[in-house]
Amino acid sequence: MTTTLVRPTAVTDRTPGFAAWVAGIVSLHLALWAIVTAGGWLYWDDFILQGQAARLGLSTDLLLNNHDGHVMPATYLVVWVVQEISGLDYTLVAASMLLGEIALIAAAITGFRALLGRSVPMIVALGVFLLSPIMLPGLTWWSAALTLVPLMSCALFATATHVRYLRTGSRSALITTFALVVVALCFFEKSILIPLWLVLVSVLTEPDTSFLGALRTTLVARWRLWTGWLVLLLAYLAFFAQAAQGRTGLPTGPGQVFELVRRAVFNTIAVGLAGGPVRWTPVDYSASFSDPPPWMVGLGILLAGTFLVAGVRRASAARKAWTVAGVYLFVDLASFALGRLGENGDPAVVQAGRYVATSMIPISIAIAVTAWQYRTQLKDTRWRWPLVGVGALVGGLALVSSLSYAAIWSKNPAETWVGNARADLASTDADSPLLDQEVPDFLLLPVTHPYNQISWFLAPLRQQPGIATSTNDLRLLDNRGRLVPAIVDGPAAVPAEAGCYPVPAGASVRVPLESSLIPWIHTVAIGYTAETPGFVNVGIGDGKPVAAEVTSGQRELFVRAEGGQSWVTVTSVDATLCLASVRVGRVIPRDLPYGGGVDLTDQLQNLP
Repeated sequence: MTTTLVRPTAVTDRTPGFAAWVAGIVSLHLALWAIVTAGGWLYWDDFILQGQAARLGLSTDLLLNNHDGHVMPATYLVVWVVQEISGLDYTLVAASMLLGEIALIAAAITGFRALLGRSVPMIVALGVFLLSPIMLPGLTWWSAALTLVPLMSCALFATATHVRYLRTGSRSALITTFALVVVALCFFEKSILIPLWLVLVSVLTEPDTSFLGALRTTLVARWRLWTGWLVLLLAYLAFFAQAAQGRTGLPTGPGQVFELVRRAVFNTIAVGLAGGPVRWTPVDYSASFSDPPPWMVGLGILLAGTFLVAGVRRASAARKAWTVAGVYLFVDLASFALGRLGENGDPAVVQAGRYVATSMIPISIAIAVTAWQYRTQLKDTRWRWPLVGVGALVGGLALVSSLSYAAIWSKNPAETWVGNARADLASTDADSPLLDQEVPDFLLLPVTHPYNQISWFLAPLRQQPGIATSTNDLRLLDNRGRLVPAIVDGPAAVPAEAGCYPVPAGASVRVPLESSLIPWIHTVAIGYTAETPGFVNVGIGDGKPVAAEVTSGQRELFVRAEGGQSWVTVTSVDATLCLASVRVGRVIPRDLPYGGGVDLTDQLQNLP
């Protein structure tokens, strides 16, 4: 016999058709997940993480890397394994996400069953949690799933083991719970919320229907347990503070906090519970945020508000469950505010869905317990068809929302670009290296520098000619991912009176340019004639010189260096040469019809 949250007395009966309902919910969830995942591809952080794994290797530099304020050694371990097997391979990535999905589903069934028993409320909670469309973004984008899925899976498995410990005092259950939290912390620092969730689980299992009364009882009765959890969290926070070097901040004011709460509760969670958001707004080339129309917001508020009011109107298990959900959501949003708000933060980011996904666990439980509380009234025949109608409406909206998200997520140009680059790099001359370059903005924006450089972005590809600071064959990966001949576009050298600038061995020459350059990473194109092979150092303005090799005869040299101002300095180490032409600027395709009067990105984007 077991005691569950929805049945304060011991029960032995089983809900008829329980297995069929669970199988149906899981199958529908997996079908929608598969549709979205099959149409998607690698996106944004996926490239950054794989590039870091390829460049840094399996080392403490990788495992303890501070990625945008996150410390996630286990996540980096998974990324390293995947890219070692096959870099930038979406099939392998999708397979890893499927394994995570299986773990999450098993955890959800186990955790909800531990709290709610083999009952109708457990089916309701499972359905709300797995079928809400706002869960999809966090479960189908690899970088998000790598952190979010282990967090939720460990939290739900820990729910079951913690409930077992509370009921039996099993030491193995207690050890397993601690181990699950440690594993979750290795994937995502937000897992520090799991011990709070376990306190709330203890509150839910207390027979006292008062939240404060149940909280007081569990804190006093099990103070040694909570002290142990506190020690673990303090130890982790000390480690995190050293490794993360804080990407934290405070909201700019009450207005930003209010906006966060409004967008999280009304534009994300409430509409998700009603099957929304129906409409998603793309934020770049494939990601999107929940952007529900006003009628959808109204429907979400009506439906979620009905459950909330029905649950809290009198002292009951449902009121306690909604209080638990509110406390967890408050802490969840507080953790978001500390990491994502501030001068450069935008509360609208919460509408991506993944930031409040863990809050769907207690919210799903609260809805299930509320429905169970009114089971007698809901069995009345007068409610049958209205309930069927509401269920059909929510289900239809959820299907529309899921498919509309899948349509946007599938519009990812990265697959074509990387596929073309992979093929061209594998077939090119390995003895002719490429200069580093930025990938197109539709793959990674410049704000991600240096990870938007092909030396990082394409590092997981095994077959490539390599990246160097100089080359004698200038080529470029264009916006199609094709490797094409290229030229340097920018100010040229002032013509020399003698026709070229002589550079004797061991000497240097300053070559003036037609105009000044802003301090940045530029490419220098040098046409030269050398009597013997040797080495030179090329610097832009006062920037650091870059060493390059020259060969005898009439040749071209291309050097990537950082600097600015209005001259280039060439210092010969051991060769005598004469510089016939010098040009400094950015690299563009040689065959591009570009005259400098329009934006280069627009020209590239329109290429067939």
